[in-house]
Amino acid sequence: MNLERYMFRHGRHGTHASGDFVREVISYVGLSGGMIVADLGSGPGRFTVEIAKAVGPNGKVYAIDIDDDALRELIDSARSLGLKNVETVRADLTKGIPLPTSSLDVAFMANVLHGLVRSGAGELVVKEVERVLRPGGLFAVIDFKKSFTAFGPPPWIRVSPEEVIDLVSRSSSALKVEERRDDIGFSHYMIKFRKAQ
Repeated sequence: MNLERYMFRHGRHGTHASGDFVREVISYVGLSGGMIVADLGSGPGRFTVEIAKAVGPNGKVYAIDIDDDALRELIDSARSLGLKNVETVRADLTKGIPLPTSSLDVAFMANVLHGLVRSGAGELVVKEVERVLRPGGLFAVIDFKKSFTAFGPPPWIRVSPEEVIDLVSRSSSALKVEERRDDIGFSHYMIKFRKAQ
């Protein structure tokens, strides 16, 4: 398997994500009106659109991805829904997060961290998340359970919740586990980390 090709097309796996699943995930994150959120590795925006609805017109979502086609698809979706609080940013997360320090209330990452870890960029990305979050900000990680499913990456590319917690604790002294859920549908887990005040 070509890992680079897989990672570039990360937004294309997991198209199984139904609207109900996406809305359930977003409800667990606990967003509210006026928040500033980054959807890191947004792909075509299945989660971005629901985040934009949750934070409302006084909030903002930065959809950050390396895939131009996915970002164009997201722009079209947001436009068709009348969402004016989405800004797309083309960037390679393995080189950093192109946002100012302490600018976000929430950094959201769905089905992306496993690829960053396997590329060797996991620690850099966690350090960047710590940098761009405001004190008290939230880092929400949703990823595939480390088991076989009919969709998503193969199990040997996935990362377990324990691996994610270990990565974050090694890479950041400010991000601490706030909540872990292993029951996000039958295929996913979520871990929420809070940045110290």
